[in-house]
Amino acid sequence: MKKIVLASALALAAVSASALEVGVTATRDYSGADNRNFGGVTIGQSYGKLNATAGIERSSVGNNDQNRFSLVGGYDVAKIGVVTVTPRLGVAYLNNQVGENGYAMTVGVGATVPVTKQVSVGLAVDRQYGQDRVQQFDGNRVTAGVKYAF
Repeated sequence: MKKIVLASALALAAVSASALEVGVTATRDYSGADNRNFGGVTIGQSYGKLNATAGIERSSVGNNDQNRFSLVGGYDVAKIGVVTVTPRLGVAYLNNQVGENGYAMTVGVGATVPVTKQVSVGLAVDRQYGQDRVQQFDGNRVTAGVKYAF
C-alpha cells in the first residue's frame, strides 16, 4: 500500500510541475505537386526540457482534402536570449480523401519565444518521410503557432 501511495505522490508531483499547453497552428506544406496550407490545433505537455505535443491539422486543396494526426517529441537544447531551440522527432497519420492513408515520420527543429508568462509563439521547420503509399507527401513543412500554457 505504501508503494502505491508513494508512486501516486510522485506521479502527481511530476504532472503538477509540468505545463499543459494548447495552441493553434498554421502550416505550409511543400510536398507533392501542390503546396498546401494546413490549419490545426495542438495540446502539449512539458516535462522540464522534454516536451510532447499531439495535434490535428486539416488541409482542403483541390480534390484531395487531408487530415493529419501527429505526435511530436522535443528536447530543449539551447536558449539564445529569449528564444528556446528544440530539435523535434515525430510520427503522423495522413488521412486522405483521395488515395491511400498512411504513416509518416517527421524530423526537424523549432524555436519558441515567450510573449507573456502563459503565451508563446513558435516556428518549426520539419522534413516528412512517409510510407510508400503516402510518399507523394514527403517534403518540408513550415509551421507557425501560438500556445497558451496553464
